Amino acid sequence: MPGLDGFGVLEALDFHPLPRVVFVTAHDEFALKAFEVHALDYLLKPFDGARFKRTIDHARRDIKVDVSPVDRAFDDRLKRLLDEVQSRQKFTSRLLVTSGDRALFVPVERIDWIEAARNYIRLHVGDKTYEIRGTIDGLQRKLDPSKFLRVNRSSIVNLDSVKELRPWFHGEFKILLKDGTELSWSRRFIDRASDFAIGKS
Repeated sequence: MPGLDGFGVLEALDFHPLPRVVFVTAHDEFALKAFEVHALDYLLKPFDGARFKRTIDHARRDIKVDVSPVDRAFDDRLKRLLDEVQSRQKFTSRLLVTSGDRALFVPVERIDWIEAARNYIRLHVGDKTYEIRGTIDGLQRKLDPSKFLRVNRSSIVNLDSVKELRPWFHGEFKILLKDGTELSWSRRFIDRASDFAIGKS
């Protein structure tokens, strides 16, 4: 299904309770998740005719049963699963960059910090710097906020690349990265980082 997967189809259904669902997948991890949320059944590709018939028979028997509290609990668990999958899918795992006459994908976890440069963004990856077209606001929305922190108007840091924080004036901080780069964490962006706790030793 180009542009849409089975979870997307379920999410688009505009009625409640959700229908009984059979997961058909070639990926073990989704089969296990289907089991965890008590899906009616799942078919792990490739499957044969006998396995398919057992699933259809199971579905026909189940449809004859009235909706029970267990079924309603299943609906709630399935919705939580869809929210989890959707949340994972919205974050970028790699970025396409150009280097000379080549193009390559850079895994976002390798990026130490990101810098705004007018209509471009500079990605600092170890001793290399790549430039892509776009805005820092747009890229920030694609990055997992548990791993990347916006520290000022023009900078985002990978939290795994932070060596230490140094108190500065007016409640602000200087951020020292492991590669020696020093960045300012402005008060405006400290206030926005509600999920980031600063401890004192």
